[in-house]
This record gives sequence, C-alpha cells and structure tokens, in this order.
Amino acid sequence: MFAILIYDISTDKTKEKRNYRKIVKTIENYLQRVQFSVFEGEIQPHLLMELKAKLKKIVDKNFDSIIIYEFKNRAYSEKIELGLKNEHPMFS
Repeated sequence: MFAILIYDISTDKTKEKRNYRKIVKTIENYLQRVQFSVFEGEIQPHLLMELKAKLKKIVDKNFDSIIIYEFKNRAYSEKIELGLKNEHPMFS
C-alpha cells in the first residue's frame, strides 16, 4: 500500500516544538519526507497501523494536526512535481 502523511502544528511554542520533533522522528521511521511536513512511501498495512498507533500516543489534539491518505493501489495515481524536487537539502 502507499501512504501520504501531512503533519502540521498550530503554534511555535517550545513545548509544542518538542512534540513536533518526536512526531517527525516517529514518522521518518516509516515514511520518506518529501516536503517540510509531508511524508510519503510504500508501507505494509501492519506497519501503517503501527505508525498510527504510535502517533495517537504522542499527538496533542490541542495543537497537532495529522492527515493520512491511504492508497491500496498506486496504479491510478500520478505524482507531479513543480519547482524544487525533494532531493533538495531542505527536505533531507
């Protein structure tokens, strides 16, 4: 399966930034970063369930926002990139 995960934070306070780092490190163990807060990749269904379970434990509903798009099949999808490609150092 293929997943796209989008993560955003509603504030830049120190406590929230610490949580941001924990969330990003968790996501990076499963998916590749393609933009500052966008991650994607092929992932086994059981690993996606594991990722979601871990995120549920650390997400703070007061300031964290995560959206996950799950695709059972990539056959009907197409990725179009405009501007900088994700090989840019900003995304690594």
